[in-house]
Amino acid sequence: MNPDEYKPEFCVWELTLKCNMRCRHCGSMAGKARENELTVDECLNVAEQLADLGCRQVTLIGGEVFLYEGWEKISRKLSEKGIGVNLITNGFLLGDKQIAQIKYARLTNVGISLDGMENNHNNIRNVNTSFEKVMDTFDILNREGIPIAVVTSLIDRNFDDLPYMYGLLVKKGIKLWQIQIVNPMGNMADKKDLLLDPAKVPLVTSFIREKRNKQKIAIYAGDNIGYFDENESYIRSEPGMICAWSGCQAGLRVVGIGSTGNVKGCESLYSDEFVEGNLREEPLSTIWHKEGNFAYNRNFDTSMLTGSCKDCDKGTICRGGCRGACYFTTDSKFENPYCCYPGKTNVSKNYFKSNLLKYQEKT
Repeated sequence: MNPDEYKPEFCVWELTLKCNMRCRHCGSMAGKARENELTVDECLNVAEQLADLGCRQVTLIGGEVFLYEGWEKISRKLSEKGIGVNLITNGFLLGDKQIAQIKYARLTNVGISLDGMENNHNNIRNVNTSFEKVMDTFDILNREGIPIAVVTSLIDRNFDDLPYMYGLLVKKGIKLWQIQIVNPMGNMADKKDLLLDPAKVPLVTSFIREKRNKQKIAIYAGDNIGYFDENESYIRSEPGMICAWSGCQAGLRVVGIGSTGNVKGCESLYSDEFVEGNLREEPLSTIWHKEGNFAYNRNFDTSMLTGSCKDCDKGTICRGGCRGACYFTTDSKFENPYCCYPGKTNVSKNYFKSNLLKYQEKT
């Protein structure tokens, strides 16, 4: 991209680290709110700045967004500026108060985290009623006519749940489902043995393509899933459209904002190494346009690629895939172990088909 074309069209904004759960896979180690988190008034000012820079979509995250008092005012401000807003929640707190806030906030959808069927989801979330609460939340939102999206974070133990989850989500009338891989950061930093086996990634892309073709639910691959196998053109775009991975967009078209005002290229880059500035010290426009910021993407050259990505013939396009997946799994910003470009993985697709067959037989 030409430097003049850099625009933070998409923003992931962490409003608070405060959370009512202690999930085993939480990348931010959420729990207690950080000291000196941005106030609502400060956030309203940031919302103005995002609009001025041409932002088109904001995803509000936590911690747990519903625990940040005044989140709906921030969302409403963004919406009034013509920016689409959604949030991601664990769904545990949804009640009459939150429904009223959602309607006031003018959200495009409410994203619910669901990380497997009942046993796996409750185990990962460390709450034995979490799955039941999510099912109740689906029903409440459906009754209120509020669009639902589901976000699933994959580790090895919940991989086999995917076919069962598909059947459940179709039954619940869910129209949007994003599947992503857990990176070894935060609570997972010292639990790499629990991560998804990279050999299973081609099975995930096959699953997404196959289920999208049924046109019952729009399934999307997260940015750390892929790249350039036979399914690449069918797992990222709007259903019915052809699209392919075009490189990590952190600092190019994506910006991440932390709860204390730290700015990064993406909130998946959960390390102080990636902080480019703070909104209490400089305006967002200054941070965004400052020479030398977001250098890992703005100054990218294929000579930076390392390990299995080095000399790859897709390097100029792929650019090493998701920068966060690279950094936290290989300690390099430019080597991706989850790439399933043909020749880099060796797994039989019959493995996944056998699981799918078992699911069909049981249901």
